[in-house]
Amino acid sequence: MTLDPRYLATALQHLDEALDARAALTADPGTTAFRLVDVGAEADWSLDAYGEDLVLGLLPDLRTPVEPAAVARELADGRELAHALGTRLHARAVYLKLRPLQANTVVDATAAGLTPPEPFFGLEAAPGGAGVVLENGLRFHVRLGEGLPTGIYLDQRDNRRWLLDNAVGLRVLNTFAYTCAFSVAAAAGGALRTVSLDAAGPALEIGQTNFALNGLEDPDRHDFLRGDVFHWLPRMAKRGDRFDLIVLDPPSYSRVKQQRFSAAQDYATLVTTALALLAPGGLLLACTNALGLNRKQLEQKVREGAKSAGREVVEVEHRPTALDHPSGRMKALVARVR
Repeated sequence: MTLDPRYLATALQHLDEALDARAALTADPGTTAFRLVDVGAEADWSLDAYGEDLVLGLLPDLRTPVEPAAVARELADGRELAHALGTRLHARAVYLKLRPLQANTVVDATAAGLTPPEPFFGLEAAPGGAGVVLENGLRFHVRLGEGLPTGIYLDQRDNRRWLLDNAVGLRVLNTFAYTCAFSVAAAAGGALRTVSLDAAGPALEIGQTNFALNGLEDPDRHDFLRGDVFHWLPRMAKRGDRFDLIVLDPPSYSRVKQQRFSAAQDYATLVTTALALLAPGGLLLACTNALGLNRKQLEQKVREGAKSAGREVVEVEHRPTALDHPSGRMKALVARVR
């Protein structure tokens, strides 16, 4: 036993308190994936539910290069906590992720041993922790045992709900689309057209699977483009593509070939580039979970980017903090741009 029994007792208390606050979510049959405990607001760890399975996230202070001995110590502690939480919740399996304090400090989390493929509690139901979860009545493919991302970012659930409710008849561009969850929500909400753009081919393939899971396949209406956002957006603008709604949900840090992106530094430039594709009076759903940007600063970046593009932001609605993410790390707003 390496963890203090008092720490485990406190962890279970945090869990019980968080569950009480999420009664509405746990009672919703149309949503089976959400955050049970939010790091920074309710504990010094996170716990996410994906149906019967859980993902425990720890934030150890690991520096690069990562030392195997330090990782081993964190994994040992994580195993004890995973067992305690999994037992309390009668989980089928609990997977463990060691999440660096800054996402850009570790190049390959899997190679560094931060994301063990096997569950630390219980048994996996399918290889790689593959499964299907529900969110707002929609179906999404997840793989809980493969790297840090699981296939869907749970902190965007309410924003996808907004898109589901507001996309009817719109042409929607989803940048940094990952597995296309925003695009699926838009298509299910009656979007006239969706385009999903991401640099990762395997993620887009899962996105196409998500469309199929929801009976939304239609190659005449829904496109998938692989490539660097900063390469494709000017190209699309030049050929005359226009959209009524553009989703910007970039990673805090990324690198595609020689192109580096930092949300804190480059968000305004991203907005400027994207607005060349936004129809007059169109909507921009701008999101970030970068620690270096708060809500006010995100709005400033959007207004700065619009000004550089020769456009005017005429209306801004800040999206509320999600019930299951009280830390408020995810910031989002909807801007109407003239």
